[in-house]
Amino acid sequence: MRTTRPLAVVASLLLGGALLAGCSAAPDGAASFAGDGGGGVTAHSEAGAADEGSSGIAPASEDAASQGDREVVTTGSVTVVADDPATAAEQVAELAESAGGRVESRRQSEPDGDARASAELTIRVPAAQTTATVDALEQVGDVRDLSIEAVDVTGTARDLDARVAALTTSVERLRTLMGDAASTEDLLAAEQELTTRQAELESLQSQRAALTDQVTMSTLHVSVVQVAVTEKLAPGGFLGGLQNGWNALLATLNGLVVVLGALLPWLVVAGVVLLVVRWVLRRVRRRAQDGGTPPTPGTDAHGPEDGPGAPSADREPVGASTRE
Repeated sequence: MRTTRPLAVVASLLLGGALLAGCSAAPDGAASFAGDGGGGVTAHSEAGAADEGSSGIAPASEDAASQGDREVVTTGSVTVVADDPATAAEQVAELAESAGGRVESRRQSEPDGDARASAELTIRVPAAQTTATVDALEQVGDVRDLSIEAVDVTGTARDLDARVAALTTSVERLRTLMGDAASTEDLLAAEQELTTRQAELESLQSQRAALTDQVTMSTLHVSVVQVAVTEKLAPGGFLGGLQNGWNALLATLNGLVVVLGALLPWLVVAGVVLLVVRWVLRRVRRRAQDGGTPPTPGTDAHGPEDGPGAPSADREPVGASTRE
């Protein structure tokens, strides 16, 4: 008897938990039908007849009631163009805090080379203030690339609520059975099952809390970028061609000035080297023309100067003709 009793207790607990979960997850329409009896059927038939005679659009009061029961998760992304992204990011953070929200993440980058300054923020604002917050971003800068998405999670929320309610009831019954346990085996079996149910209940409660936070607070990703300089097209016709030519000339001269500035140090060094080489070559030529020693006065490089009394190679000696 003691061996079969714990198994019977556990089986009865599991069966009771399943029945509680099914009852808790039953739709509202089935519960109202069982409680109202025939009156519920009559009311449903009258409502159907009224709908058939209407234009097919639900009244405003019923639509508002259904909207109030819905649970919607709202997320969005927006790009804001501003002159100073750092200042704009500070304004976005102040805007979120003034709406009752908070800044979850923030990243800023300073301009570096061709990259412009930018900022990235993730803000959480109350769901009722989402539209007002997006409209207020117009005061920060030029709003572009706006995207808002709303996801209805009413079914998921109701399912979590039903499971949490069923497990809560099951946990309470297990605690009652633990207090009424007649043996140690019954107590250990109920305690083990209670631990499992309690862990599952806490997990469901955590999921429900996270979903409630997403429904209550909308998430917006805000990208702040610097104003991009737009290039203006030059006018057409003769004046446009003249302006384009003048701009091309200025660009060419600017390029030449840059090249000249880069080559000027090299030109100075090359000029100095050429002057030194030219001076050395002139010295070498002068030494080669001088021949080593300078000539004596009255003579040249070929011998004594030719004078009136100097013998000529073309003249014959006087004594030579007499002898013949």
